[in-house]
Amino acid sequence: MPVDPVRDAAIDVLLRVFTRDMHLDQSLDKTLRRKSMSDRGRRFMTQLVYGTVRHSLLCDYVLRPICRQPLEQFPVPILLILRMAVFQAFFCNQVTQPAMVHTSVDLAKKRGHAGLARLVNAVLRRVPASLEETRLPSREANFTDFLSIRYSTPRWLVESWQSEFGNDRAESLCAASEVQAPVTLRVNTLKTSVEDLADHLKRSGIETQKSTPIPEELTLIGAGLPVHTQWFREGHFIFQDPASLLPAHVLEPKPGDWVLDLCAAPGGKSTHAAQLCQGQAQILALDRDWSRLNTVKENVERLGVGNIHVIASDSTCPPLPVSRFDRVLVDAPCSGLGTLRRHPDIKVRMNPETIRRLAEQQRALLRSGVDLCKNGGCIVYSVCTFSRQETDEVVHSVLNDGVVKLEDGPEWLSPWKESQGKYRTYPSEGVLDGFFLTRLRKAS
Repeated sequence: MPVDPVRDAAIDVLLRVFTRDMHLDQSLDKTLRRKSMSDRGRRFMTQLVYGTVRHSLLCDYVLRPICRQPLEQFPVPILLILRMAVFQAFFCNQVTQPAMVHTSVDLAKKRGHAGLARLVNAVLRRVPASLEETRLPSREANFTDFLSIRYSTPRWLVESWQSEFGNDRAESLCAASEVQAPVTLRVNTLKTSVEDLADHLKRSGIETQKSTPIPEELTLIGAGLPVHTQWFREGHFIFQDPASLLPAHVLEPKPGDWVLDLCAAPGGKSTHAAQLCQGQAQILALDRDWSRLNTVKENVERLGVGNIHVIASDSTCPPLPVSRFDRVLVDAPCSGLGTLRRHPDIKVRMNPETIRRLAEQQRALLRSGVDLCKNGGCIVYSVCTFSRQETDEVVHSVLNDGVVKLEDGPEWLSPWKESQGKYRTYPSEGVLDGFFLTRLRKAS
């Protein structure tokens, strides 16, 4: 029997994630560009790779007691075939148990040899038929282990969430991480309105709805690929999570302002800031990665927003005059733990030491933003994560310098207000990713 090309391509995607540390979305995009397959095949491969990464700890937990050797001794392609098979057994209703076994054995023959194929066959015939038939760690005896295995969340991360938020919030965050995030749009109100775009997309067979009070948000419901519509090509919208629309609203740019976006790529927040002030502000979009700044330029051109100037620079010490800008946005690189449902491979790459290093970088970026802001100006710090090290501790360290103070943003943002000047969203509470935002006012 010939190997299934969709599943075989999925193994290529997973190999780059687990052996070359490539981001899952980039690895998937690389394979989709190279392989010719139907829309149905593309959807199934996306389901396979995201699901296998998302549930990898659970898959290993199921495999360990039914394998005669440690999983670490398996060739990586064979281990990935086994993980992908367990994912199909538990979470792909369209795949029968015999089909899961046979296609996996065929993959093992191609990626290994006949002996490994027989091993894969023997192992998979002992896999439980469903998640409900799997004996998980006792919820009552060891709640941390239960959360870690059931939701494939590293134990150190579960413990961190329990410590910071308590057991109930920790469980809701774990559960939210395995739910597929909705597809959301930011409507470009310089070219259209939310109502008009929703109407245009509906006529193309794409249904949408308003899911938040955020003015420019529109959420897709059901099937449909708006990226193929003329409305996308003409810049009537950009794909953007609703939580990532909040930083520009907290910043409140005004016509005539000089605005600095210190970590601008891929340009969603810079173009949003330009949109909010009708293109009447001067916006400098900085990023140290020149290749990613090309994406900023593409978005600026497609969306038709003006007065955005792109600069490649180290944002901790950019070649800019101090105390120059009316408003500074520091959307800092972070662990991304608030976006696990979109980027499950973060669970594979992230660890406590990486978070510690990120927090050091974030403090340096925020202090750079404060230096570049005018006296009396506004600074907004935002990250798409929950960890205390990257949120409150970063802000408090800069507050202790005595140069800035906390300040509230617009009143309509109060549903997400945590305390004065601080806002937080959770993926377990609606369509928004997890974000932390702080607004600071520099002393006059």
